[in-house]
Amino acid sequence: MIVVDKLLLPVKGAWVRLGTDKDAPAGYVIELRNFQSEAQAKVKWHRSNKSDWVPVEKLRNGFKLGMDVIDVPYSRVRQSLGEGVVVDLRNLGGRDQVLVDFLEKGDRRWLPYENLKQVKGVRHRYLTASLGKFRSAEKFRLRSLAYALELWNENTGSLSHLDIDPLPHQIHLVHHILASGNLNWLVADDVGLGKTIEVGMLLSALKQRKKLQRVLLVTPAGLTKQWQDELRYKFGFEEFLIYGEDFHINEPHQWKLFDYVIGSIDRFKDEDNLVKLMQAEPWDLIVFDEAHRLSRRQYGLKFDSSQRFKLAATLRKYSDSLLLLSATPHQGKTDKFQALLELVRPEWKKEIRRVEMNPEILRYMVIRNNKSDVTDAEGNFIFQGKVTSAITVDVGKEACDFDTSLQKYLRLGYAAGKELGFTGNAIGFVMTIYRKLSASSSAAIHGALQRRLKRLLGQNEKESDFEAQDSLDFDQRFSGEREEIFDSDKTQFFDGEIELLQELISKAQFLVKNDLKLDALIQKIILPILENNPAEKILIFSEYRTTQDHLAAALGKRFGGENIELINGSMSHFERSEAIACFEDKAQFLISTEAGGEGINLQRNCHVMVNYDLPWNPMRLVQRIGRLYRYGQNKKVIVLNIHAPQTLDEQIMKLLYERISQVVKDLTSLGDEFRPGLEDDILGEIADLVDVEQILEGATLAGVSKTKEQIDDALQRASEATKKQHELFEFAASFDPNEVKGEFRVKPEHMVAFAEGMFHLLGIEILSQHFNGAVLEIRLPENITDSLPLLSSRLTITFDRVLASKRPKLHLMDLNSQLMSFLLEQAKSYAFGGKTAGIKGIKGRSILTGVLRWQNDQGQRVRQEYTALQVHEDGNVEINPDSFCEWLKHSAIDYEVLISREQCKENFVRFETAADHRLKSVSSRDLHPENRQWVSGAWCEN
Repeated sequence: MIVVDKLLLPVKGAWVRLGTDKDAPAGYVIELRNFQSEAQAKVKWHRSNKSDWVPVEKLRNGFKLGMDVIDVPYSRVRQSLGEGVVVDLRNLGGRDQVLVDFLEKGDRRWLPYENLKQVKGVRHRYLTASLGKFRSAEKFRLRSLAYALELWNENTGSLSHLDIDPLPHQIHLVHHILASGNLNWLVADDVGLGKTIEVGMLLSALKQRKKLQRVLLVTPAGLTKQWQDELRYKFGFEEFLIYGEDFHINEPHQWKLFDYVIGSIDRFKDEDNLVKLMQAEPWDLIVFDEAHRLSRRQYGLKFDSSQRFKLAATLRKYSDSLLLLSATPHQGKTDKFQALLELVRPEWKKEIRRVEMNPEILRYMVIRNNKSDVTDAEGNFIFQGKVTSAITVDVGKEACDFDTSLQKYLRLGYAAGKELGFTGNAIGFVMTIYRKLSASSSAAIHGALQRRLKRLLGQNEKESDFEAQDSLDFDQRFSGEREEIFDSDKTQFFDGEIELLQELISKAQFLVKNDLKLDALIQKIILPILENNPAEKILIFSEYRTTQDHLAAALGKRFGGENIELINGSMSHFERSEAIACFEDKAQFLISTEAGGEGINLQRNCHVMVNYDLPWNPMRLVQRIGRLYRYGQNKKVIVLNIHAPQTLDEQIMKLLYERISQVVKDLTSLGDEFRPGLEDDILGEIADLVDVEQILEGATLAGVSKTKEQIDDALQRASEATKKQHELFEFAASFDPNEVKGEFRVKPEHMVAFAEGMFHLLGIEILSQHFNGAVLEIRLPENITDSLPLLSSRLTITFDRVLASKRPKLHLMDLNSQLMSFLLEQAKSYAFGGKTAGIKGIKGRSILTGVLRWQNDQGQRVRQEYTALQVHEDGNVEINPDSFCEWLKHSAIDYEVLISREQCKENFVRFETAADHRLKSVSSRDLHPENRQWVSGAWCEN
C-alpha cells in the first residue's frame, strides 16, 4: 500500500500527462509503486507501445473532453458515482479537476482527476466496432432488459410490489401522469376502475424515482383505515400512519417522524388540527380522495368556500404536486368544478374560468377512464357480459302484518323525533336503521328490537365497541354492522313504546322461525343453480351481520358448515384472506357484509352473486358487483337481487332501482356512441349523485306516491349533471392504447426472461419447478449469498402475484425483491459487459438502445424512457420495433460482426438524429430535453 501525505495517487486507468504542456506525452496508468520513498506510476503512452515509470508528482490531468470515465472513490466504503462523461477541466488551488456529467444520476461533479478511470463506453465501442466479452450477445440482451425493466417500472409502477395484475388503463394513467412532467391532475376515473390501485402504482413509481420523501393522503372520514390497508397489503407501503389514530402531534418538530400520513378531511379541517398540520414541512405529493366534497360555490363576484375547500386551498401552498380523485367532480355545478380545477392548476385561473368555452384545456388537467373503454392487455373489452335479475319473493301474510305494525312504530318514532327538533335526530336515525334491518331479514330486525327493549328495561348496560369508537375514524365499510347495534338512550321515544316493542318482537320471532324469504333463497335460487352445476360457487351479500349469521346457519344446516365462509367487519385482514382462500378452494358459499364490498377480488372462481338485501345506497351495489365484474372474469356475471315488494320499504327500494335502471338506459342511448358497457359507467355516476337515504327518510310519512315524486326529481337532477359531465369529459385525457404505441412496453414475460437468463450466467441453480413452472425452487451460489445476507441459499420463488398473495412464504420476484434488485444491479454494472454485441434473430443493420431524459424548467428530472432504435437495410430508423421487444424474451445467439467503421459512423449519426427528434417531439412547457445516455449497441444478422 502506498501512503503519501497530501499527494493524490491516480487510480489504474486514470489518464495523465507529463507536465503542463498540452503537447506533452499522455497515457493511462497501468500500475503504481513506491520506489526509494517516491510514489511512481507506470504509464502506457497513447499511440505507442512504450510504458515508463514516472514520479506521480510530475503527472497532471490527461483526460480530454468527451472521454467516458468511471468514478473510483479513494474511500472504499463510499459507493462509486458510476459512469460519466468528461465535460470540462480546471485547475483550482493547484489541483487538476474534471467536471463529470453522470448522465444516469442527472448530476455533474468536479472530481480529482486521480479518482477517475477511463472506460470504453457504448459510443466508443460502437464506432470502433468492438465487441464485449465472451457471450456478449446474451449479456447485451440482459443489460438491455435491466434498463427496460427499471424504467418501465419507474414510469408505471406496474412491476413493483403488488398483489394484483394492473390493467392497461391503470398502467396508462400512471404513465400519462408521470410522462406529462407534472403531478397536478384531477383523476376522474369512473367508479370501479381502481383509483386506489392507480394511486398505489403512482406512489411506487415515484418511490423508485426517489421523488417520494413526504406524502399526505386526505380522505373522507371513515376511509382512512381502508386506504391504509390497501396501500399496505397491495403495495407494501408499511410507512403510512393515520393522524389522530396511529399518532398525534403536540410539537411541530414531531412532524419529522411522520413522512407518510393519512388523515381524515373532517379531522384536518378542525382549527386545532389545521394549525398543527400547517407546521409540517412541505409535502412531495398531496392526494385528496373524493374531491367533489371540496365545495366552493360562486354567487356573483363572491365565493362561498366550505371548510373542506379552505383546507385544500391552504394545503395547496405546501406542495408543488396535488392529485384530486373523484368520479363525479362536476355534479352539474360548473362553479364547483372550476374551483377544483383551480386547485389543480392555480396558474391557469383565467383559462379555467372560461373552461366551457375552451374545454380543450381539460386534457392537461383531467384524466378520465370509462368502464366501456378499458381493455385487457390483448385489447379485449373487460366489462361486458353481466345479467341482473330481480327475484320477487312472497314473504306471506304474517310478514305484511308485521310490516304494518312496524310502520306504526316508525311513524310514532319519527313524530317524536320531530317534536324534539335537533335533539330528536337520534330517534329518526334509529327509525331509519330499523327500516333497513327489516328490509334485510326478519332475524336482523328481531335482534335490533330485542336490544332496544332490553335497554329500556335496563338489561343491556354494556356500551358496544362500535359506539365507543370515534366516528371520524370508523371504517365506512362496516357502517351497516355498526348501525345494527346502535341505539339511542334509555328513555322511551314515545308513550307505549315498550308495549309496541313487545308486540313487534313476538311477530318478528315467528317470522324468524318461518322465514319465507330465506326459503325462497334456497328453493328458487340456490337449488336451481346447483342443479345445473353442482360445483357452482355463490357469493351472497347482506348489509348486516345478524342476517349473515342467519343465512350461514340455514345454509350450513342444508349444505354443510364446511361449505360456508364468512367475511365481516370483526375479521382481521388475515382472517378475511383466509376466508377468501377457502372459498376459492373448497367452500361453495361466501356470505359477506359490506366489509367484502370493496378490496376483495373473487372473479377467478365465481360468477354468481345474490344480493339478499339491497343496500339503500346504490353505490354499495355497484361496489358489490365489482367483486365479480372485473378483469379476469371469464364467464358472464349473474347478479340476482331479491325483492319482497309486499312491504312498504321494499316497494320503495324496488321502485328506486327500477327508476335508476331506466334513467341509466335512457342516458346510454344518447348520442352515437351507444355500447352496453356505458350502462355501468353511468350507473356509478347516478348512484354517486343520488342521496337515497334523504329520499327514504320521509317515505313513511309521505307515502309511496310522494316518495316516487322525490325519486323522479332526484334522478332528473342526477341525469342532467351526468350529461353535462360527459360533455366536458369528452375533452379530458383518457385511455388511449395508441398513446404509448411508440414507446418500449415491457410485459411480464420480459421479467421472467431476464431473471432466468441471469440465473444461468451467475450460476443460480433451478432445482425444481411446480404449478406448471409458476413456482421455482432455486439455490444461490456462495458468492451471491455473501452479497445478500438476508436471503437463504435456497429459495422458493414465483413471478405470479396472485399465487404469491395466496402463499406468503413464496419469494415474489418483482422489482421490490432483494434478489431481483441484485440481478438488475449486476446486469447494469460496467464489469458485466454487454455494451456491444453481434446478434442473430433480427434482420437489419443495427440496434442501439438508450435512455432519453427530460427535465422541468428548473432543471429537475421529470421523465426518462428506455428507447431502442433500429436502422433497417434501407437506412430508415424505427423506434422500439416490436421484433426487438419479442427478441428480448429469448436467449441470444452471438453473430460474427463484419462491418466497417464508416458504416458504424453512418449508423450512429442516424441514431443520434432519431433520438434528438424523439426528445424534441415529446418536449412541452413542462418537459425540456436533459440528456441521452446510450445503454447498448448491436449489429444484426444480415
